[in-house]
Amino acid sequence: MTNIGSAKYSAEDMGRWRECEAVSKVAVTDVVRRAVAAGWREVEIAHHLAEAADIYVIYLATKPKRRLMAANSN
Repeated sequence: MTNIGSAKYSAEDMGRWRECEAVSKVAVTDVVRRAVAAGWREVEIAHHLAEAADIYVIYLATKPKRRLMAANSN
C-alpha cells in the first residue's frame, strides 16, 4: 500500500499542487495495480475510481460552512 507523507509546501505555494498531483498519481496507480492483481479488470476499477472522485467533489461542493484550509500546518 502506498505511503503518503506530509506536504512539503505551504497551502499557498503552487508547488503543493504539483506535489499533490504526483502523490495522487502514485496512490491511484497502486490501487489500480492491486485491484487488477486481485482479478478486477482495469476498466472496472478506473470507472469506479472516477465515480468515487465525482461523488467526493460533489460532497465538498455542497458541504455546508466549508472552510478551505490545509490539513497540516505547512
